[in-house]
Amino acid sequence: METKIHHPYTWKMVLYIVNVCWASAAYGYASSIIATTLGQPSFYAYMGLDTNPNTAALIGAMNGLYYTGGFFGCVAIGKIADRWGRKMSIYIGIVIVLISNALLAGSVNTAMFIVFRFFQGVGAFIELATVPLWITEVVPPKDRGMLIDLHPIFANIGYVMASYVGVGFFYYKNAAGNEWRAPLAIGCLPCILCLVSMPFVPESPRWLLLKGRREEAWQIVKSLHHSPHTDNTSFAEREFYLMREQTEYERTHKMTTWQMLKSPAYRKRLLIGCGLPFLLQSSGVLVINNYGTLLYSGLGFGPEQQLHLQAGWLVVSFVLNCVAVLIVDRLPRPVLITIGLVGAAAALIVECAIQASYLGTDNRSALAAGVAMLYVYVFFYAMFLDGPTFFYLGEIFPTHARSQGLTLGMASFCLADIVWLQAAPTAFQNIGWKYYLFFIIITAAGAAWAWFTFPDTRNLPLEQIAVLFGDVDHQAPELRAIPAEPVTKIAQHDEGRMETEKHVELEERETL
Repeated sequence: METKIHHPYTWKMVLYIVNVCWASAAYGYASSIIATTLGQPSFYAYMGLDTNPNTAALIGAMNGLYYTGGFFGCVAIGKIADRWGRKMSIYIGIVIVLISNALLAGSVNTAMFIVFRFFQGVGAFIELATVPLWITEVVPPKDRGMLIDLHPIFANIGYVMASYVGVGFFYYKNAAGNEWRAPLAIGCLPCILCLVSMPFVPESPRWLLLKGRREEAWQIVKSLHHSPHTDNTSFAEREFYLMREQTEYERTHKMTTWQMLKSPAYRKRLLIGCGLPFLLQSSGVLVINNYGTLLYSGLGFGPEQQLHLQAGWLVVSFVLNCVAVLIVDRLPRPVLITIGLVGAAAALIVECAIQASYLGTDNRSALAAGVAMLYVYVFFYAMFLDGPTFFYLGEIFPTHARSQGLTLGMASFCLADIVWLQAAPTAFQNIGWKYYLFFIIITAAGAAWAWFTFPDTRNLPLEQIAVLFGDVDHQAPELRAIPAEPVTKIAQHDEGRMETEKHVELEERETL
């Protein structure tokens, strides 16, 4: 017999996610502000980059050291998030970003700027990984992709904010050559909003269960996973039962790193968890984002037009991220990712052909088409790829390994960015359009990989995704009789129902 089970997400939960996502906006601002900073003539003049023969290498270092810092931030996430909690990890990251933003705004030379770009990267990438980790562990299975998509949406708010603040200060000419400083200082605003909001946000119930704090976890699940308009808590009870049984099993059957590496299921998780972020960043998205002003300059546009085109590209990305929430939970995960990769590769092929044929000419129509292709590219990336970067990684790893999995995934993300961003200024200077060929080949190959090998985790409870990896041996015995299927339609088996009833009775007894 099949029955529908209510699977609500409350406005309280959405408000908590918004509060946490100010950290995402802080990440987006920190990552994007360098693009408009490099478009400010006053920055070049103050730092002496307009006359320095090593300008390309120094610009590469300003981007590369940020992502190097991000790599070290990612390495730290697993220990911080598992030992002190998901909330504390967010606190630590946001404080580092806040201090770094202030000191970047006050930089007196290139060396100081590069050093604090490194620390800004440490904090920003702690946020980049911990925010989707927290959301993944708090939200219900249905619409999980949509709710986690608030993370890239707020990151894009940070991108857009940084871009238009940069544009505004480009026109401000009364700062005695310090027009570039204020946009960096304004990056402290989302950090402060996050710090003010975080005390009201609950801890991840799954982390609390890992620490044996069962009653606290149950109160959070009951509060967030059941509608205030009904007394029916069956969905919250079932969710908590799955969480509790699997977490207790993982606590008492801990696996060493070597045991995980020996397991085919964990090796597949690690391959996808590290490969997907590397693949998506190797599609060229951050090269276009961070060096947008240089790309538009190469296409024949002046400084003012470059900043407007860069800002417009980010606005389009933000709008499409908002539209994407309507489809991310409607398409199977492999289909979503494959469509995005194929579309991005096609846009880059056309962009590459335009630059190879018309760069350096006065054919304005062709050069405008080059700009249009960068906008087509962001359509596919924002609609189909931005969200899976975060929610798919959070879904494929079990609770005890989720922070480490996201650590490795985001470390891979950073390594890709270090490789491509560090090389980009020199590559565009020496090989020009041929640099796009790397992105095209990797993206096309990645589309085939995703289509044929990625499992579909859409709408499944986190505790039942192990079945997709053939990992039944590492699932709690009590859960093996419950079929892994979307929560929109859950089979009611006698054994599962009796276990849920025992759990509810136990919780009521403990409350009394």
